[in-house]
Amino acid sequence: LFMAHQDVVPVVKGTENDWIHGPFSGDVADGYIWGRGTLDIKNMLIGELESAEYLLEHGKQFRRTVYLAFGQDEEVQGTGARAIAAYLKENNIELEFLLDEGGSLSNGDVYGTDIGIMNIGIYEKGYADLKITSESYGGHSSNPFDGTSLGHLAKAIASIVDHPFENVLPECAKETLRTLQPYMKQEPLRTWASDIGRYEKEIIGYYLSRRELNNQIHTTIAPTMITEGSQAGNVMPQRMEAVINFRLSPQDTDASVLEHCRKYAGGLKCEYIVANEASRQSRFDTEGFEALRSVLTHYFSDVAVVPSVNTGATDARSYEGVCDCCMRFGPFMEENDIKAKGVHGTNERISIRAYLQGIRVLIRFMEQTC
Repeated sequence: LFMAHQDVVPVVKGTENDWIHGPFSGDVADGYIWGRGTLDIKNMLIGELESAEYLLEHGKQFRRTVYLAFGQDEEVQGTGARAIAAYLKENNIELEFLLDEGGSLSNGDVYGTDIGIMNIGIYEKGYADLKITSESYGGHSSNPFDGTSLGHLAKAIASIVDHPFENVLPECAKETLRTLQPYMKQEPLRTWASDIGRYEKEIIGYYLSRRELNNQIHTTIAPTMITEGSQAGNVMPQRMEAVINFRLSPQDTDASVLEHCRKYAGGLKCEYIVANEASRQSRFDTEGFEALRSVLTHYFSDVAVVPSVNTGATDARSYEGVCDCCMRFGPFMEENDIKAKGVHGTNERISIRAYLQGIRVLIRFMEQTC
């Protein structure tokens, strides 16, 4: 199953004139294809169609059934992917593997190596928005007896943030370390990676110290929203609300996260707005994973292909009931600065070079596996 999604995020109102080419123009100019979705993720959608079409035009005789699945609402609800997955389930169709958007190429500096790292996402963290509500009498600020709703809310948020979740080194992180260990030049990480069982505590400490790795080993806590307080500096607000976003690691559930928050919220009301647990961790000892590894190392030198965690959500999680090898990887190697500023941003674009190179990867992968 080859996946992507049809929908794109909107263009922020008032920024249309900041685009060099219209956000929905699809212009091909200056060596780039311009427009919303060129990086997320129409490149994958059209690339998969072009790859299948190319193979058919050149007489490819497929030995397997190839499915192309493009949900229409991945950015908001994912109902399309769930409907497709339900259809497959109802018709007793089990997939050998699926390929969806996700990981990409990163440098190996954080692991003490100078080779590139191709990160194949084999699971994704969960997502939860938790609302905390604080209420008090309000009134004149000259008599803040028993505190204010804002003060109580601030204490609750600080207490939750100050009590982080358990750190667990996931299996994909261990496999990454095992794969990269022969290429590592940095000590003591090279020694630690040679005996993960013995040095797991030290490795976790290292992950905690690195911005690039920190969020892989625990459920993250990020206060993101707070309601406006009173309209005057001398008036205490009666009701205050805040939202904390959590990205759940597999060792935590929505129930355990809620219990954790209630424990440290000082009696304030805690309730979910939305809560989804982490996806199942897919197998990576499969034909599909090894074929993708083979294709990537064919086209790119000095790289290691490793299983990894996706910290963002994709439609792939909807297919767990019909597939035990869900791979999340985008083969379009655009420059980091263009990706960082372009995905969901202004002047989203993909270079023709990166687009064609990604299609070559998809063609070879489809040819080898199907």
